[in-house]
Amino acid sequence: MAKDTLNGRQKVIEAAATMLALQGLRGISIREVTKFANAPLGSTYHNFPGGKYQIVTEAIIWAGDQAAQQLQTCLEMDKVQGINLFLSHWRTRLTKSQFRAGCPIVAAAIEAPQEEGAESVKEAVSQVFAKWQMLIANHLESLGHSSITAKTLALGIIASVEGAVVLCRGHQNTLALDAVLECVTKLVSCNFEQNPV
Repeated sequence: MAKDTLNGRQKVIEAAATMLALQGLRGISIREVTKFANAPLGSTYHNFPGGKYQIVTEAIIWAGDQAAQQLQTCLEMDKVQGINLFLSHWRTRLTKSQFRAGCPIVAAAIEAPQEEGAESVKEAVSQVFAKWQMLIANHLESLGHSSITAKTLALGIIASVEGAVVLCRGHQNTLALDAVLECVTKLVSCNFEQNPV
């Protein structure tokens, strides 16, 4: 595949991820994504023979990988406060977008269509959430939590963050995410296992 074709294809994937975050799954069409990406419509149909669901699936995986890389970087920068550092980036993203940009993965999860051919969207969402959970759980294990506790806490953190992002958008403020930031520090503390609530 030629470099220009690869670049054009990637622009469409990134455009779809942005549109998912801003407009949700129902706000996406091949024509609109192509226009947003400033890409030729004909080559978009050629590069994505599976149509809208192929574009969305690849956008979910790409966006999930971007978030995982940023999370990993934060965890490497600060072993104790790495998760909170990552959440502070989310806080900035929300405020910079004036609470318009949510999580593209959640948007796809909520609006995942039930019709035939859309299974790849649901599988991609599940794959991304599982990857994030594993990344956080591995980190929590490195802080001294047992494997079972780490997996449970990781899932709870993801659910809390995603819920907080929705609440922040709904309330047009960062109070929910600020609350999660405060709670995460307590959750990841190894004292949690010694003194369970």
